[in-house]
This record gives sequence, C-alpha cells and structure tokens, in this order.
Amino acid sequence: MEIEGTAHADWIDLDAPLPLADGTRVRVTVLPAESAAQGSPDAVLRLVGTLTAEEADALLTVAQSLRSIDPATWP
Repeated sequence: MEIEGTAHADWIDLDAPLPLADGTRVRVTVLPAESAAQGSPDAVLRLVGTLTAEEADALLTVAQSLRSIDPATWP
C-alpha cells in the first residue's frame, strides 16, 4: 500500500484515510514524493479517484481529441 501525505515537523498528514483498524502497527518508509510535470501522464494518473464525473468526462474528451489524426495535416 502506498499513500502520500505532507510532512509537518514530527507528523505526516496523509492524503487519504488508512484502511486499517485503529491501533494497527505499521512500518513506514519515508521518501520525498516525486513531482510530476503538469499535464504529464504521471500527473494525470495521480488524479485518478479525485475527479468528479464531469471532470473525468472532460479529461477523456480532451485525451480522445488529441489521439485523433487530422488527414488535412498530411500532404
């Protein structure tokens, strides 16, 4: 399981709740999160599960339009 969060002095504020029972012992390895370039595939994949249905549809529409080939651009 991997969950990202933000470090604050001696505690970490997680971006999502842990799916574990209260009091469960865990092992934590702390690594700086890699920042993805805006608009990169990694940045888009990080949005999975955070978008509304309308936002997801809009993103899909844009992605599909970028994949289409316009025959007029070929000589």
